[in-house]
Formats: sequence, structure tokens, C-alpha cells
Amino acid sequence: MELKCLLVGVSAAIAGAAAQYAYSTYLWPNRHKTYNWIYALRNHRKCGEPCQTDKVLDRDGYSLGYSYQYKSALWVSYIISTGSIGVDVDRSDEFYADPDIPKKYRIEPNDFVNTGYDRGHLAPSAAIDFSRLSNKQTFAMSNIALQDPKLNRQAWGSLERTIRGWTSNKGKLYIITGPLYDENPKRINDIPVPKSFYKIVYAFSDKKAIGFIIPNEPIKASQLWDYAVSVQEVEKQTGYHFFDKLGNKVSKADLNKSWWKNK
Repeated sequence: MELKCLLVGVSAAIAGAAAQYAYSTYLWPNRHKTYNWIYALRNHRKCGEPCQTDKVLDRDGYSLGYSYQYKSALWVSYIISTGSIGVDVDRSDEFYADPDIPKKYRIEPNDFVNTGYDRGHLAPSAAIDFSRLSNKQTFAMSNIALQDPKLNRQAWGSLERTIRGWTSNKGKLYIITGPLYDENPKRINDIPVPKSFYKIVYAFSDKKAIGFIIPNEPIKASQLWDYAVSVQEVEKQTGYHFFDKLGNKVSKADLNKSWWKNK
């Protein structure tokens, strides 16, 4: 009887160890594959399109409105939450010409080489990585703009990290962002250089929104909040109309910096 109990105990221990090994080696590292399809079903245009563009594209992790004149997206919108940003698959890092854009208006990755500007993401890679496909799609050149290197790596990068952090206490967020151009913009390789970038963040649960308009210059991370504005101000400077599908659910004139700074 004692031998039988001992054998049962040993078998249970072996089975438990095997289950733990399978979980830690195969199941946990690949856990995102069991639910990432949920995030791919999000409607990233549910708050509306701020302006008319030549082509609208829906990707797994974002949507965009592309302008043939500027060879760039005028707006990119996406929804993120703690779950969707918490998967963190390997970063693609492979920029590619977007086959969904007509060749005449398409940007090639090498068009940005030796320009003095970064290939700046509009829908950020670090926020859209719940699957390898969703992350790869952020490297389509239709999602990229000529961006000052220091801006990209300092103030703009700081803003993107701040937004990801907001998901932990402000819940699911809607973000819309894009470049702004002068009437006769400087061109490099026949690509217009943005004069600035805008970004709007909306917290669904609290129905609060904030905007940023940041010059395409070497802006430091410490200067970020100097460029916080209301949604109404972004509309004034862009001529766009945001949140047309939300009605009066958001106050565009409100700028409550303290609420957003309170992490």
C-alpha cells in the first residue's frame, strides 16, 4: 500500500513538473496567439474621420487616411488598452513600400535615407504589437513621415510612452495623429516636410480629451507639456473636425492638464 502511494505521489510530481514546463515553455510565451484576434477586430475609425483623404486603409492595429498630394497619411487613428499594448511581440523593423498605395504616390524606404530626418511612425510600433502582423503593418511607409531626429527620440517618443502609461489608469484610449504642412512646404526627394505634428488622445471611460501640436524641430522631452492644447485648438490649426461620431460626448474646449498629468 505504501509503495502504491509512493508511486502515485511520484507520478503526480512528474506530471506536475511536465505541465509546468509545457506552460512556461510553450503556452505562456505564445499566450498572445490565443486572444490577439480580439484586438484585430477593433474599429479604429469609430470616432470618425477628421478630413477627406484620397485613400482610407484599415489595418489590424490602426486606420489611416492617405493624401496623394503630400504622399503621407493626414491622419492615423488607433485604439489601445493595457491588454493590447501588453503583449509585446518582437519589433519588425522592416520598413516597406505600401502596396495598397498607387505606385505614383507611394514612398519607398530609401527615399528617407540621407535626408537628415527620421522615418517617424504615426501609429507607433511600440503601441501596436499584439501580433507580429499588427506590428509589421506599422512599418508600411504610408504610416511614416519625415520627422526631426531629436523630436522623434525625445518629445515625440516621450509623448508616446506617456500615452501607453495612461492605459493603466485611464482605460481604453483612442488616439488620432498626423503631420501638418505649410502652404508651400519644403520638399526632399519630392516628399513634403511637415512643419509640425498633432496628436489627440481620448479616454473613453471618462470622456476626456487632450491635444498636442509639436513643431517638427528638436523639441526636448522636458518641453512636452508646453505644447498641450485643447481639441478645439487642434481643430482651429488644422481645419479638421474630430469626434464627429461621438456627438457631445467630449468637450473639445476643455484642457485639463492636471487630470492627464495625474498618473
